[in-house]
Amino acid sequence: MDCATGETVWKIDRNERSNWSTPFIWEKRQRTEIVTQGAGKIRSYDLSGNLLWELTGMSSITIPTPLSGHGMVYVSSGFNGSRRRPVYAIRPGAFGDISLRERESSNRFIAWSQPGAAAYNPSPLLLGDQIYVLLDRGTLSSWDARTGAEIYSFQRIHPDAKAFTTSPWAYDGKIFCLSEDGDTFVIQAGAEMSVLAKNSLGEMCMSSPAMVPNALIIRTIQALYRIGESPTLE
Repeated sequence: MDCATGETVWKIDRNERSNWSTPFIWEKRQRTEIVTQGAGKIRSYDLSGNLLWELTGMSSITIPTPLSGHGMVYVSSGFNGSRRRPVYAIRPGAFGDISLRERESSNRFIAWSQPGAAAYNPSPLLLGDQIYVLLDRGTLSSWDARTGAEIYSFQRIHPDAKAFTTSPWAYDGKIFCLSEDGDTFVIQAGAEMSVLAKNSLGEMCMSSPAMVPNALIIRTIQALYRIGESPTLE
């Protein structure tokens, strides 16, 4: 849409039902793409709405948002009721149908893939050379972001933490995972998973936090919290 007038600039019909994944703007030296995830398929468009590439093999419901780093875009979908729950790392410059053939895990434009690694709700987290995936049922996995090599997989964060909807975030070399019970688990980033601390709000939380300068905004079922340094009053 035109930002000034709200008028439709272009519209592309897609032969699938709606999903929940937020479109991702992938800016590179070669071009800028709009990467969209849908039911069973990912499509990328240029800024005029022309289809650049597409990839089948996703789960039937898609919620996680793509992210980019190391010159690639990472896409995933992990609906619990689907046989396919993949994570893909896609190289720039792709065109046409880049879907993997049977028994393939990579091709010209797919640098690597992990067929059963994706989460249903939380989006992946890229920190340094590692990509982290927090599953809804409370396990954390990590892969080398460049090669897809497994670093560790399906490590349970805490025996009592069994439901996660919010996406993990990172700060100061640490990973933060907020459960639906309102418990934030602080995890050391790196080759081994180590839980450093747990901070509890005591309320249900299903929304990913918002990051603002020097603070974190967390919405629970009953309140809105600002966590961070006290603002300076003049």
